[in-house]
Amino acid sequence: MDYQRIMYSVIINTVLVFIATSSLATDDLFYPYGNSTDQQLPRDDDIGIEVELARVFPYFDSNHRSLFVNDNGILSFLKLVKLYEADSFPLDDNRRLIAPYWADVDIRLNEGHVYYREVTNDQELFDRATSEVLRLFGGELGLKRFTTKWLFIATWEKVPFYVVSGQANRYNTFQTVLITDGVLSFVIFNYGVLEWTTGWSSFGSNGLAQGNESVAAQVGFNAGNGVNFYSVEGSRTNDILKINETSNIDREGRWMFRVDLTDIKPGGCYDNVNDELSVSPKVVSMLGGDVLYVSGPCYDEAQDINCMIDGVMIPTSFNIDTPFTVTCIMPTTLKVGDMAVSLSVDGGNTYLYTGSVTSVSIDQIPPPITFTSSGDMLDISWPKEDFPNINSVPADIRVDLSLVTYQERNSLRRNTGDDITLAKLVTVAINIPLTQDGYQLDLTSLSLTDFDVGLLLIEEYSDVPSAELKPSMWSLPFNINPSSSESATSWCREWAMTADVVEPSNDIPPCPCTLTQALADTTWYDADPFCKVGSTLEGNCATRPDAAHCVRARIPSANGFGNRCCYNTDGYLLHLEDFSSGGSHQLRHHAGASPYQQAGDIPFLSNFLWDTIPWSQCCVRSDSECDRYLDKRPSDQCLTYNTPEPASIFGEPHIISFDDARFPFNELGEFTLLRTDVSEFEIQGRLQPFNTTSTEPGTVGTSLTAFVIRYAASTTYVQVVLSERRTMDLMVWEEGQMEEWRLIDFSVGSWWRLNGVTVSSTTPSKILIQYDNGISAEVTVHTNTTAMALLVLAPANFKYDTTGLLGSWNDNPDDDNKTAAEFLIAASESYFHYEALSNYTTYNQPGFVPISTIPSTIPEDKITELCMGSTACAYDYQKTGDPNVGKGTREAEEDYDNTDNDTTDVIVCSRLNAPADGTKTGTMYLSGKSVSFTCPEGHTLEGSATRTCINGTWSGNDTSCQGPEAESVTRSEFIFPLIIVALALFGIIFLILLIMYCRVRKARKHKEDIEMDPTHERGPSTVIPVSEYDSEAPTPPEVARNSMVVPICSTSNPEYSLEDNKKKGIDNDYMSVRNGARPSKGIDDEEPDLKKESAKHLDSDSEDEITAIKRHYQAERELIE
Repeated sequence: MDYQRIMYSVIINTVLVFIATSSLATDDLFYPYGNSTDQQLPRDDDIGIEVELARVFPYFDSNHRSLFVNDNGILSFLKLVKLYEADSFPLDDNRRLIAPYWADVDIRLNEGHVYYREVTNDQELFDRATSEVLRLFGGELGLKRFTTKWLFIATWEKVPFYVVSGQANRYNTFQTVLITDGVLSFVIFNYGVLEWTTGWSSFGSNGLAQGNESVAAQVGFNAGNGVNFYSVEGSRTNDILKINETSNIDREGRWMFRVDLTDIKPGGCYDNVNDELSVSPKVVSMLGGDVLYVSGPCYDEAQDINCMIDGVMIPTSFNIDTPFTVTCIMPTTLKVGDMAVSLSVDGGNTYLYTGSVTSVSIDQIPPPITFTSSGDMLDISWPKEDFPNINSVPADIRVDLSLVTYQERNSLRRNTGDDITLAKLVTVAINIPLTQDGYQLDLTSLSLTDFDVGLLLIEEYSDVPSAELKPSMWSLPFNINPSSSESATSWCREWAMTADVVEPSNDIPPCPCTLTQALADTTWYDADPFCKVGSTLEGNCATRPDAAHCVRARIPSANGFGNRCCYNTDGYLLHLEDFSSGGSHQLRHHAGASPYQQAGDIPFLSNFLWDTIPWSQCCVRSDSECDRYLDKRPSDQCLTYNTPEPASIFGEPHIISFDDARFPFNELGEFTLLRTDVSEFEIQGRLQPFNTTSTEPGTVGTSLTAFVIRYAASTTYVQVVLSERRTMDLMVWEEGQMEEWRLIDFSVGSWWRLNGVTVSSTTPSKILIQYDNGISAEVTVHTNTTAMALLVLAPANFKYDTTGLLGSWNDNPDDDNKTAAEFLIAASESYFHYEALSNYTTYNQPGFVPISTIPSTIPEDKITELCMGSTACAYDYQKTGDPNVGKGTREAEEDYDNTDNDTTDVIVCSRLNAPADGTKTGTMYLSGKSVSFTCPEGHTLEGSATRTCINGTWSGNDTSCQGPEAESVTRSEFIFPLIIVALALFGIIFLILLIMYCRVRKARKHKEDIEMDPTHERGPSTVIPVSEYDSEAPTPPEVARNSMVVPICSTSNPEYSLEDNKKKGIDNDYMSVRNGARPSKGIDDEEPDLKKESAKHLDSDSEDEITAIKRHYQAERELIE
């Protein structure tokens, strides 16, 4: 009876479990399984099947092309793991696992199923997986598009636990889904009914762990290196049964993780303030407006969430459809570098969660808004997708289009505050659809007086005015002055009156003399992104049509100056005096200067305002004013340019020193490749074995697999190592700033500016590292090789200051081939960062003996065909037996030889001008090149008609054009100033004569008026006796007595003189009037008593005559007073 009850109970439970688990196959929590395309594990215990994968699956930062499906609830890589009992993570011995539920499963007794399948072409499932990824990791991925291209689904359906005898009565159903696009990888764990945690062999009781010796199921991930792992809370205890009731993504029974990186990143959120915020995109424009997706903490729509970016508080936006991500708008920073991002979930009271975003100059990322121009008309276009965010529907978005200007109020460098303005001038289009097919803007329709720089801005439209930041996108700056030649000429002349002059200094590098030098020299120059060889940019070199390539000085001078050099398709330097497309010295450096945010130091914009706009106005738009620009921004002639010197290490390995010594270096360990004393600069390299080959299993060579650089003037250490996934990884560590080394992700930004060094990469196989001391290092991994090829360029000032395996640069190649012991670094001297479970000893084996014998099993014709005369290639090919190694060595040696040839010094002469009134043919000033001159008809050419540059000096004599027109012009130029001077002197003399004539005429007329008076008798006068002074006179006797007579316009022969008056004893006032003089207000103490003198001659004139004269005198006095 009991037996029947037991059997009945088992049957009922089995049916219920079957019904429950069968429904899971169609439940939307689980991906479909159990169909005809699924494979099943055979019914056995502790088994696994290897599956070759159609696409690589990145896991723990390694690419995998196969995996093992194990019946005990795990997928393993690298090796089959048969263990039934879950060991505690982390595990070593290459036990790389994905463990959705690692426990002792037993499917021998026709119970339970383990299904698996690879999905390579099911768009419906791909779309479902993509949606899951973007919902959970959209904040982390940001605008980096993810599209599922491959799935692997493994499902353990109603699997029982292991029992010694009989049959288990508890069952588990769970599933794991692997998702990837070949670069990014994600894993989903789905859980249905879970009833047991362990088997009897693990000392379980009825499927549950009991006591200290019993081990429950493990859920998580293990890298197999003994260091990296992730374990879900509750693992190895019975609490793990509750994993189907919980979640890390807010969906019961589902867990999700990103697994392609070195560390596993769980989906969802966390509450640990020590975990760094995930911010995307990682690289943004310094102009702002990018939407940042910030994930990390657990969010709630009731929370008051705020971002703080570079000290600016910004409200955030929360969307319930993406509950683990908030968005905030990047503010305008006008500086470059890492910007601190912090987040508050309590209304801004505390900002406990931190991260960072990198701000770059606007010439380092493609501008979203583009335009073409014809005169003053702009034809504008912009992207329609992913604005304002990745979930936006373009047809639903409305935007505003505005014109913005940038200004610095004066050219004084490093002014702050109101001296810098980035302001909206006018909104030219309001509430237009994002999907609109562009916009045409006529600049002449706008009032743009006193503005030079324009930028286009598109913002998301809002019908409610707000001061808050809006999602936006920008264009590059452009010239908004009227495009006419007349306007540009007037602008240029006014600019030249006050513009600052750039005086070339020793810390501004001179231009390379040829295009080949400019392309090869990475020490002091970078390519201009808007005009460079090989560019795919639409409108490449559009503003400099004569140029094929331009370079810009990487580092600003102490005064913030820069330099631009341009070259034509023939490879020669374009002088601005000859071509408007030529380069020149720059008042402001294109990259700005730290700490930025100050006038003159704003990246790109300061240079555009103070250098690009004047060049455009004076040399492009104006027909005649480029000389004015050249007076202020002289063009460099490369007269003092010195080429850098290359050195290289490559292959198995081969070294070419700075002095061109070539030798193999078959050693293992970590060595000093280059050290300089003056700038305390050092490169250390790691040499490790090649993989042995099938053709020659006994031959082992070494190659460069990693290097690290330290520069004393910079706090940044740079290390490059080989990477299976990304070809190479570049990691940086800033002393005092970073707790851990940081991987530079070139997939989100190809150019990174760090402290004292710039790193860039546009392809996974090549990285360029440029230090501010001028040394550059370019590392390449050639196709299908596992050896780095490192090419180092050192400027001329490092000559006689280098040591290391790359040689002592002293023009003596004989002292470069040193022994291994001489440059082997000690553990205390190593700057390397060692990964988990590795250290100095791991890579340095004192007992290593290199194999120098070269096998001769490879036919000679194959060696000749592959190596094309390269002895280094032949050596590596024969030693390793791998043609890819030989080919990579040959290509690396060719890279060195090409660089060495391209950095050969050339001899140049100074630029020649055309003679006055003449023309010049030839604009190349290198040794052996000639320049010819001609004069117009009627002129005579004096000097040399053709001059040739010979060893830095021009042959022949200075050239001039002489002729009638030329002489006339010269005589006119000499005579014209003399004519002006003569006319001026004539005018002065004429004016003096006119004044004198006026005075004479006035005196004569005055005299005639007196003599024609009827009361006056011509001829000698008699004195009229007067008993007292006339009471009607306006001047009292004492004032009149002391008055001085000053002739104003007297005749040359007056009728009476002052001596006559004295002789006659006549009243001075009376005689003054008689003689046509006017009294003044002066005083003469020596004058006799006029009143007494007058009384002596009362018989000279009649009383009526004296009265008339005195009245005339009175009138004269009134006029004077």
